Amino acid sequence: MDLVAHSVAVLTPSLSALGTGLALPAMVGPGFWVSTLLGFGLAGALALVLDQFASRFNAAGSLYTYVAKGLGATVALIVGVAMVLGYGVLAGFGLTGGARRLEAAWVATGGAPPAGYVGWLVVGLLVALCLVVIRRGIHCSTRAALVVESVSVLLLGVILLVWLTRYGLPGPEVFSLAGASVERIVAGAALIATLTVAFESCASLGLEADRPLRAVPASMRISLLVAGGLFFVATLVGSVQPDRRSILTWRWFAVGQEVSLLDAAALVVLGLSMVALAVCAWTVLSRLLFSFAREGILWAGLGRTDAHGVPVVATWCVLPVALAGPVVAWALGRSAPVVPGDLLRATTVIMCVTYACAALALVPFLRSLDELRPATVALPLLALVGVGGVTWQAVTREAGGVSSLPVLLLGGVAVLGLGWRVALGVARPRRVRGIGTHEEPLVADVLIPAAPEDTRDRW
Repeated sequence: MDLVAHSVAVLTPSLSALGTGLALPAMVGPGFWVSTLLGFGLAGALALVLDQFASRFNAAGSLYTYVAKGLGATVALIVGVAMVLGYGVLAGFGLTGGARRLEAAWVATGGAPPAGYVGWLVVGLLVALCLVVIRRGIHCSTRAALVVESVSVLLLGVILLVWLTRYGLPGPEVFSLAGASVERIVAGAALIATLTVAFESCASLGLEADRPLRAVPASMRISLLVAGGLFFVATLVGSVQPDRRSILTWRWFAVGQEVSLLDAAALVVLGLSMVALAVCAWTVLSRLLFSFAREGILWAGLGRTDAHGVPVVATWCVLPVALAGPVVAWALGRSAPVVPGDLLRATTVIMCVTYACAALALVPFLRSLDELRPATVALPLLALVGVGGVTWQAVTREAGGVSSLPVLLLGGVAVLGLGWRVALGVARPRRVRGIGTHEEPLVADVLIPAAPEDTRDRW
């Protein structure tokens, strides 16, 4: 349950359902449910690909380690840089998104819109809260995520029941494909696929799980089933709502009203859900830095842990990466609770590229184990095609051409990864061979079970 709660917190199913889920029928039109199946189906295919790695070994590096096993050190370092950027932006998105919803909750109670500096204060308080939770150990942070996400899912259920009471039940006609547009269905599927980014985050906690080779793959699948089920129900409910005012103004109980205590309470819960996202993304990134340190490719101090097993120095080093988003917003003259959407979408594209690398890595990895079969080749190829389509949709989303920010960031990630590889090859050539090798052996792997008493007597 702890691992499932971690991945569910990163997926933020309640926020996705109350935003994109309710609006998807109006965005896609007929066939919106096909978009849902395709989007979460692609995530499910990627989960099956990652299962092949997670069921054989456990490592704090997750995707970075998986790619190193199949594609070697150079691609692994590029993926590692991409993960640092991706999870850093996710952590910043959680902090600023939480602050933004808490400010909106204050306005919903009748308060005046807060000044710009208040957003910075709220972000600072949320940073302190994240550090306190993380420093208390992984059990505390995952249980906190479990409680918050349970409350947010309960809130989602209440809101959906209110909408069904207000607008009525959806009929079988919502599944009609009459007038459906293939282009809009594919675009909707690509949008949904971007909402599932970082579902594999629980793999970074494999070293701290009791039975990681079984628990991590199961947690990835269960988290996608939970998020996909809630999202699908929300799309059905959204197909009968008459307008999008409540979605855009964050008024689900009192549509069109400025003051609503119920909506204020809902915004507080959703704000805490965003904080849970920040905690989990922060945790994953600290474990990734821990893995780098243990392999000797970064400063060894990042691998130090405290009495709770928390990599303390790595946790503090995540702070500037997580705050990069608010700083960018400030540099652009915007309030701290508003992270530029272009940055988040560009980072999503980069994370999709890391999934493509992981899918490619599965084939040489299984071949090295002499376990390559036609079915195991078809699965990563299918996932690779799907991820390629999502990436293309995200890059060409802007009217009139290719979005430059994802391309620039991806080029920067590649340059940094290649530069890191060259620097290691010059300064520490022996360390290059250890990239992707930090994994924890299980007791069953290192202990030979004793023979039965009667067998020893015969010998």
